[in-house]
Amino acid sequence: MGRAMELTVEYAKARMQFGRAIGSYQAVKHGCADMYSAWEQAVSVLRFAAWTADHDRPGLPAAASLAQTYIGPAFFETAAAMVHYHGGIGYTWEHDAHLYYKRAKSSELLLGPPGAHRARLADQLLDNHPEVQ
Repeated sequence: MGRAMELTVEYAKARMQFGRAIGSYQAVKHGCADMYSAWEQAVSVLRFAAWTADHDRPGLPAAASLAQTYIGPAFFETAAAMVHYHGGIGYTWEHDAHLYYKRAKSSELLLGPPGAHRARLADQLLDNHPEVQ
């Protein structure tokens, strides 16, 4: 996910359109900022899950569900944006963008549907906090 974001930002700085780099356009800047934000959040969720695995074993199922709910879709959205911002070259065999896209989709499917993980997370949170019911 991080590498897909880095390659996209590098490309946005180098690709010229209408006499200026595409990264200078506001829409591309916002898209790259969204990719960075998703990456930062994914890293935070992953670090929380790793910390929970080491220090709070009873909380691990909820942390794992949170990680599975967020990271797979975030990676796929980042890879899809990568292909989008690379334009036609992103769909070709000459560029690695399509590989990141395929890897992101397979990872998302491998982790399972986010809706199932959200339901499991909600059940775990309700079990841990019965006063909410």
